Amino acid sequence: MYKKILYPTDFSETAEIALKHVKAFKTLKAEEVILLHVIDEREIKKRDIFSLLLGVAGLNKSVEEFENELKNKLTEEAKNKMENIKKELEDVGFKVKDIIVVGIPHEEIVKIAEDEGVDIIIMGSHGKTNLKEILLGSVTENVIKKSNKPVLVVKRKNS
Repeated sequence: MYKKILYPTDFSETAEIALKHVKAFKTLKAEEVILLHVIDEREIKKRDIFSLLLGVAGLNKSVEEFENELKNKLTEEAKNKMENIKKELEDVGFKVKDIIVVGIPHEEIVKIAEDEGVDIIIMGSHGKTNLKEILLGSVTENVIKKSNKPVLVVKRKNS
């Protein structure tokens, strides 16, 4: 029933907990995992503003050059982290496709779930902000609202 899984990760503690659930789906005959990391374009824009305020752009770099360097740096960091996760999933017996995109996280997750024809999305309830007072993180909440796919939400650890 759930042959193809989308596992979006922001490399947070809650995403690591969700990874354990993804692996458990192997016993339910799941075959493939789409491993996804979305670099939030809004964070890049925020950093652009800070770079201008701090004068980084004044070092003979345009905002576009700074933005491209930042995207490349974040992509490289994500690739390194994803390699370990990909190996873990392959060791369990999954076929794994890894994707890194720049965009608005919930929009990209919903789009890739449709484009890849996944059967289920498995994700953590909260990302890196991990505000204790809220029931769900905004990315997770938006994915649940906007996706036509079933979403398994894995709770964070109680502290």
